[in-house]
Amino acid sequence: MTSLTRRGAMLGAAAIMTLAACSATPQPDASATPVEPALGSGWQLEWSDEFDGDAIDLSKWNFETNCWGGGNNELQCYTDRPENAFVRDGALVIHAQQETFSGPAEPLEWGTNPGDRTLDYTSARLTTKNKGDWTYGRIEVRAKIPGGQGVWPAIWMMPTDSVYGSWAASGEIDIMEAVNLGTTSTDRTYGTLHYGGIAPRNQQSGTNMLHATDPTADFHTYAIEWAEGEIRWYVDNRHFATQTSDGWYAEPLSGTTGQPVPLVNGQPFDRNFHLLLNVAIGGNWPGSPDASTQLPVEMDVDFVRVWSCPASPTTLEACGTVDPAAEHVRGSQPVTRDSVVFDPDFINADQVTVYDDGVEGPYYIDTWSSSGGVTVEEVPDAERGTVAQFTYDSDNSVAFFQSVDGWDFSDFSTLEFDLKVVADPRASGGFMMKIDSFHPSSTGDTSIGTLAPGEWAHYSLSLADLASQEGSSLNLATVNTPLVIFPDIGNQQGVVLQVDNVRLVR
Repeated sequence: MTSLTRRGAMLGAAAIMTLAACSATPQPDASATPVEPALGSGWQLEWSDEFDGDAIDLSKWNFETNCWGGGNNELQCYTDRPENAFVRDGALVIHAQQETFSGPAEPLEWGTNPGDRTLDYTSARLTTKNKGDWTYGRIEVRAKIPGGQGVWPAIWMMPTDSVYGSWAASGEIDIMEAVNLGTTSTDRTYGTLHYGGIAPRNQQSGTNMLHATDPTADFHTYAIEWAEGEIRWYVDNRHFATQTSDGWYAEPLSGTTGQPVPLVNGQPFDRNFHLLLNVAIGGNWPGSPDASTQLPVEMDVDFVRVWSCPASPTTLEACGTVDPAAEHVRGSQPVTRDSVVFDPDFINADQVTVYDDGVEGPYYIDTWSSSGGVTVEEVPDAERGTVAQFTYDSDNSVAFFQSVDGWDFSDFSTLEFDLKVVADPRASGGFMMKIDSFHPSSTGDTSIGTLAPGEWAHYSLSLADLASQEGSSLNLATVNTPLVIFPDIGNQQGVVLQVDNVRLVR
């Protein structure tokens, strides 16, 4: 579950877990583990937690403890306190509430010692990493999820060892996500894959299922069947979506050339993944809570069960159930990039050109979108030669200039670029930019104001100011994405921008 940032690194984008209303809830099914899962036959139970004891089993679960925000600007601190996660009436309860709390500003496993951060909500995120890790099989979670503005529940999986690179090159599997249930949104839960390159070269694809009744009112079983080259999504035994390896890929960086190397033979979903359960509050996708949000909220998990198919452990053909009518999500394939040879001494110049007419260097143009796309092309300009043109096709889309390497711009003073609005059908709204030093280390989104269509505008922005602004984690010593640019609000469809003369100056 991730949005842009991914989503995404590191720890997915996107991707956060489940909340349910704190009032009395229907009791979960406390029956013993069945000999078969809810769907199919021939399965063998490999790992489970029925939550029948009086405490969380720490031989099966880890707690994350940080106030990082999940890489999605979420508003909660994750704790290991019994106030935020406990067992009640045969179910795991993740309890999210409003309270001021301080904790590590980044995940402890990063080893960065970033100091503390204070946020306005607390919750819990549990993982099975190194205690339950699997490649292929059926993963089932029976849960009662919450709703409300700013409430983002999810059940998801992350790679145990990121062998193809940090997020999202090594993948993310979102079994179930939902945002703002019971508000103006419809009663949909989502199943999504994140893959491709290291953010922001990441891709995602997925779909949603419209529930016939309020999904927050009762327990539902959310599941995937994960085979070699194919992942299927189920809710209450209904197979509603399938993705196959012709619609995903991994794009690690070559250790020899440092360039992206597309892998399209089932990677990255051919390695061990582990399960995550959590409740997020706020973030890029749902937005913040408002006066209508009824906190605290809880997510109740009746059971978690992981099954293998001994007769066909990789294909699952002997066990799986397939509905031919389920939606086949097509996904994305890697773009073709020409190999560029450049002089690595370019970084020592007083001015480094990121993009200009005829420039050859370590930077290429790319895009990211959560729900549509951005068309990139180089077009002629009567006075400037060639300029980069971006046509935005949907909301939550960005275009950027990027190198696969991080370069040291700590001795440089300004980022300069020229921007022209060719078309902007929005009634209002301006434009934003930022700089990345590998996801999720970036400046905050910075407004560059509004522009009248048809005229070039020149921008000169202080690197020191961008790096020091509130919420920035930018490291100027390892900048790999000198410019990310996008419309700020409203439906982006039909917005056309041109960019030229992108450079960093000492």
